[in-house]
Amino acid sequence: MISRARLVPTPLVRPVDRAGVDSIIAALRAGEWSPGSRFVKREGDRWVWLGELPASAGGAGLVIKGRPRGGLGMLPDRHAVKQAIGAARLRRIGVATSEPIALLDVRLESGAAERWLILNALPGDTLANTLARGGRTHAQDAALAQRAGALVRTLHEAGLFNRDHKASNLIVTPAGAIGVVDTVAIRRRRSVSTRRRMLVSMCKELTGIGALPRRTQLLRCLRAASDDARADWRAIALLMRDAGDTTPRVDPLPEA
Repeated sequence: MISRARLVPTPLVRPVDRAGVDSIIAALRAGEWSPGSRFVKREGDRWVWLGELPASAGGAGLVIKGRPRGGLGMLPDRHAVKQAIGAARLRRIGVATSEPIALLDVRLESGAAERWLILNALPGDTLANTLARGGRTHAQDAALAQRAGALVRTLHEAGLFNRDHKASNLIVTPAGAIGVVDTVAIRRRRSVSTRRRMLVSMCKELTGIGALPRRTQLLRCLRAASDDARADWRAIALLMRDAGDTTPRVDPLPEA
């Protein structure tokens, strides 16, 4: 529970809806979350919460990224700025993403000070969860593979590179599109090798959770991502051979 929160002026993507933020703060103070709201990631003293406020509090699906507030709280928040810039870059090329809403300085009832970045949740499930869950037809698997590869191509041809292009950072929306969350790692690409690095990031995590698709679907993904799928296959196979232990440091799958 939070005892008080202060809106910090931050160069987010769009002007802050102060009334909307105030209603979110009030709901957070009251602990008003719909069933199923939960922490989706904890790593040390940093965490990510995915939840939905009830209809009485606006019914918004939200992601909150929390971390301790350091002693340089008056300086621009680099993490929030990078998140906003990355989201803007993706929006310009038509890739679905979570949009930053506000940055809050929060004082917990325990006395601890945290900084919370609040974003609109991108509806759907992660690509990692989707593949690990199974239960799809061959046609559905083929469509997922093609769209995952097409996303890599879209980013690459737009001159962008996602340094954290893990399957757990990709969202399969109800409409079947694949969007990107955690946009802090969206960068301008500086070489053609970044396409392969994005593909390897997906392969490493999916291997580590035991959800790597079959060879036919991997080839389908590569063909959608590149005009030189054979060369990419050879290069990625070598990189994966030398990858070592691919077990994720933080398990991206929800608890059973």
